[in-house]
Amino acid sequence: MIKQTKNLLNQNDKKYIFRQYCKQKLKKNHIYFAKKNLFIKILKHLFISLKPKNVLLYMPMSFEVDIREFILWLKCTKFPQGKIKIFVPKVKKVSFDSVEFRLHTHKNDYGIYEPNSRAQTPKIDIMLVPILGIDKTFRRIGFGKGMYDRFYAHLKHKPKVIFIAKKLYFSSEIITQDYDIRGDYLICDDKIIQRDLNDRNHYHKLTNKRCVLRRSSIFFK
Repeated sequence: MIKQTKNLLNQNDKKYIFRQYCKQKLKKNHIYFAKKNLFIKILKHLFISLKPKNVLLYMPMSFEVDIREFILWLKCTKFPQGKIKIFVPKVKKVSFDSVEFRLHTHKNDYGIYEPNSRAQTPKIDIMLVPILGIDKTFRRIGFGKGMYDRFYAHLKHKPKVIFIAKKLYFSSEIITQDYDIRGDYLICDDKIIQRDLNDRNHYHKLTNKRCVLRRSSIFFK
């Protein structure tokens, strides 16, 4: 349990505490491995219903949902709208470029695998974004680098954003800023939660989850 009085902490402090808590809990999350196939099944169903042509995925690290099986499924499947083109991030200074996915990859300075493909600027229909948690505005608490926020901010066409996490960690207090990416869907545990336009129904669903950062003070159930 983590406790702090509200008036001693600013928004960045709260986000930092939340982020560190999520990282600590993820190291001990063994339930995910039993549900891994459910994540893939949910992703397949959602992508079939949304019918994208170009998608931005990610090369998973150990604390993120492993989507490599899903990537191979996308590459080998022909959809009614044709083949789906897959792009992944390639780190460039404080942001990243989108590059077409290739099977031959190398590990960058952050320990993330990247293809040797050249940067491209396609019209992305879906971004699948790994997260640590979200707050009541459905904005992302990420890993602290801000790369996804910078990349998304420069996109002329804003794609559908799907957040994905091994375990849901949710703050009922606003601890994000306006530049943090806002999701349209959240895949966590074995569920999909869609953001409502009035932000009410999804908030009710999320506050019933187990790991919540309360308004009056910072603590976790």
